[in-house]
Amino acid sequence: MMVPEDAMPLILSALRLRSAAPDGAVRLFNGFYEGYPPLSIDRYGDTIVFQSFAKSGLDPAIRNALIETFHSDPTVGAILLKERFSKAQRERNGVFLFGEKGCERVREFGVSYPIRLTLNQDCSFYLDTTLLRKYMIENSGGKTVLNTFAYTGSLGLAALAGGARKVVQTDLNPAFLKICEDEAERAGISPSRHENVAADFFALTTAYRRAGKRFDIVILDPPFFSLTGRGRVDQERSFIALINKARPLVADGGTLIVVNNALYLSGAAFLSEIRSRLPGQYITALPPIPVPESFIGRCASAKLPADPAPFNHPTKILPLRVRRKDGRGTSE
Repeated sequence: MMVPEDAMPLILSALRLRSAAPDGAVRLFNGFYEGYPPLSIDRYGDTIVFQSFAKSGLDPAIRNALIETFHSDPTVGAILLKERFSKAQRERNGVFLFGEKGCERVREFGVSYPIRLTLNQDCSFYLDTTLLRKYMIENSGGKTVLNTFAYTGSLGLAALAGGARKVVQTDLNPAFLKICEDEAERAGISPSRHENVAADFFALTTAYRRAGKRFDIVILDPPFFSLTGRGRVDQERSFIALINKARPLVADGGTLIVVNNALYLSGAAFLSEIRSRLPGQYITALPPIPVPESFIGRCASAKLPADPAPFNHPTKILPLRVRRKDGRGTSE
């Protein structure tokens, strides 16, 4: 294990290379790729977030050195530490080392998003899908969008910013959806363009299929693993089953965007499964959407459990063009 004296130069070198706009969001240090796996550092507006993956907690010497580094920056208003292996939920969600309140809003590609840094053990706004939000802004104009596993709804909000005609956001947890619902209301978006549905993915997709609902774009961005009374999400072993649940909800000529974050599933194996188990006459893989280089870091030579190529990161984002045998378009 690298000692703190060796880790700090790596961290400081990365910090000198990356920055964010005062109201932006960026990964400043990705320890897995940049030589110190127990730590990542993100910036959300004026708030710095340390995410510690050390089972014994962030090394005190590194913590103190980082606090001193960021405390001297007048643009930093708060520092939050998330101990991902802590037994205490509060520590996993985040404890402030400096300041009392974190950033609650960031701007990305001209769009403002609400964030809740202590809502969960993550930061409620995923930086590896930055370019997917950009894609939604650029490709949603006049279209209907279904965002499954929406969480706090940033992908659906991006689609609305891009001029989507109608966005339906669905998640099992209504508290998460309340964040994007409040944001749509704050932004003056007509209720006719934005709908939130708190429901189990498996129950909802079945109900929508039976009701004949079809969308121009369906986003499938599930957690790595989850289990409900209606079904099982396993991104490594059964992601094709999830695709087949969502595929009937895509209109003819529409797009199904698949996000798979399974670390042990290689990019080649992921594509092979799609090509061999989905009907090629109805499914066409489009160019992947990359993870931002800033999220990966300066050195992409880390030894990953599985090679993500041709994707640039284990978070594999792939749009699929969908054709339907019945040729049916959108239902709205």
